Amino acid sequence: MFLTAANLAKAKSKTVLVQMMSAAGTGFFFNTKRGRLKDKMVIRKHDPFVNKHVLFFEKRKIKSI
Repeated sequence: MFLTAANLAKAKSKTVLVQMMSAAGTGFFFNTKRGRLKDKMVIRKHDPFVNKHVLFFEKRKIKSI
């Protein structure tokens, strides 16, 4: 029996790239990494449009890294 790429399982990545969206509704976002098996992220960070610290919620997964 020959081993080919079709017979081997692909390795799953440990991290994912996610988009974090401001809860202030300004449309400001940034991308960050998180562990693939972790819960969705919520971070308190500075939003330059309102010049305050606001909550940022994970909006969507961009890709696996």
